Amino acid sequence: MNPSPLFRVIKASQALSSEIVLPRLIERLMTIALENAGADRGLLILPTDDAHLIQAEAQATGDRVEVALCQTPISGTTCPESLVRYVIRTHESVILDDASRPNLFSDDNYLRGRQTKSILCLPLIKQGRLTGLIYLENTLASGAFTADRSAVLELMAAQAAISLENTRLYSDLQEREAKAREAQMALAHANRVTTMGQLTASIAHEVNQPIAAVVTRAHAALRFLGGHPANLEEVRQALNAIIRDGNRAGNVIGRIRDLIKKVPARQAELDINEAIVEVIEIMRSELLRNGVALQTELANGLPLTRGDRIQVQQIVLNLIMNAVEAMADVSNGSRDLLISTAGDISNGVLVTVRDSGPGLTPESLERLFDPFYTTKPGGMGMGLSICRSIIEAHGGRVWAAATVPRGASFQFTLPAHSSDGVAT
Repeated sequence: MNPSPLFRVIKASQALSSEIVLPRLIERLMTIALENAGADRGLLILPTDDAHLIQAEAQATGDRVEVALCQTPISGTTCPESLVRYVIRTHESVILDDASRPNLFSDDNYLRGRQTKSILCLPLIKQGRLTGLIYLENTLASGAFTADRSAVLELMAAQAAISLENTRLYSDLQEREAKAREAQMALAHANRVTTMGQLTASIAHEVNQPIAAVVTRAHAALRFLGGHPANLEEVRQALNAIIRDGNRAGNVIGRIRDLIKKVPARQAELDINEAIVEVIEIMRSELLRNGVALQTELANGLPLTRGDRIQVQQIVLNLIMNAVEAMADVSNGSRDLLISTAGDISNGVLVTVRDSGPGLTPESLERLFDPFYTTKPGGMGMGLSICRSIIEAHGGRVWAAATVPRGASFQFTLPAHSSDGVAT
């Protein structure tokens, strides 16, 4: 027994409403349309910025419907152009029971050159706006699109219009989210490059130290070789020291290169203590130059987290730089910086960066992580906002507090990485 028209409409609506990805929706829509209409060929025509284009062509062969996606202009070789443009213009459906007989579109080149029998062209309307149209034809039978079939297709067209609009909105949302992510990455990269630029003197010192040691040890090795007899053991020790210093310089450069290069986020297991130590090595000369006494309290046995190493190091780098700048005007008392790690109550890790600067006002605490809010002359106000975005994208949280008797504390958490690869 054939299913009732109402049953077919319900099934078609359910199938169409479940799709939000445009290519899959198009394929399902055209398959349902041909199966319910008894058509052997169909086109889906959708509006673009400045025209209407054929987005899919479906062919029925036996019990199968094959759908090919395309982007083809409306023309006399693909469809009866005058009929299609009439539907676009009037938003009214057109049924031709026998296209070979005289009709409003008899002069159309497509109809004159083909032996098409039945034609149905349905507009897809949502809130008075044309979201597309379906063109169907049967090349063998006249009167193929009966009243029952037409009624089913018109009801289905209403759901199709809604589903097409939903997929468009979903696609627009994905595109906006992708652009937002790209903009966020660009800002984060610019922030890293700016910060590294501020550290130029410190970086030069970190690199020059091992290079100067290499030169000194190389001269010593030459002296040992020039002795009578040559002191080969001393030469060997000098060469080993040169290798160590060369590797040290290479490691510094490598860490700097990693921090400033623009690469997509990469999720991997991360030892938070190792990541912090690498940042401290880059910052050590900067801390000495500014008279900052660094103390670290890195807890043992912390769980691994999962995240992008460069992004997490950018957070630590930003917080250290902010602390150094905050303590720059401290003339009475010491400039103390404490970096500590610990487990947090959710079994993740907690990182704290605490300084002995002037502290934070209640007003600044409320707005500290807002974009473009800054307490520094000439600051962009993006560093802490970017830090928050990165931390939240990793499933953590960040906050700040004033400390007693002076100074500020910045803390952030990252979830632990479980053995099955899921952050907990």
